[in-house]
Amino acid sequence: MFRVADIFSLSDFQRRTREHIRRLRATGRPEVLTVNGRAELVVYAAATYQAIVDEARPSRTRPTWIAAESIDGASDKVMKAYEKGVDRTLLRENLRRTVQERVDNLIALQRLASEARRAGEAAR
Repeated sequence: MFRVADIFSLSDFQRRTREHIRRLRATGRPEVLTVNGRAELVVYAAATYQAIVDEARPSRTRPTWIAAESIDGASDKVMKAYEKGVDRTLLRENLRRTVQERVDNLIALQRLASEARRAGEAAR
């Protein structure tokens, strides 16, 4: 989730671009830029974005959470207990999505939460 301290207006970003770039590089956290009070853009430092892209690339090896093993086999037992209730089709669908699709889904979810929050406040 984004921190309130990392949300800025697009106008502020345009006026103080160098300061924002320094902060992006130093913290590695993204900044959310708003237009008319609504989130419109997410800005990352290039190094941070590249790390996200590299992490999201599909690996040819099995993910560590699937291949969890231990000397005594306790982790295997735990994984088998949890596997029973896991719908793998949703996991596979999400893994097929690009980074951009995942970011778009996150933004849509945040908009939905914002609308639900506003509707709840209006209902009070």
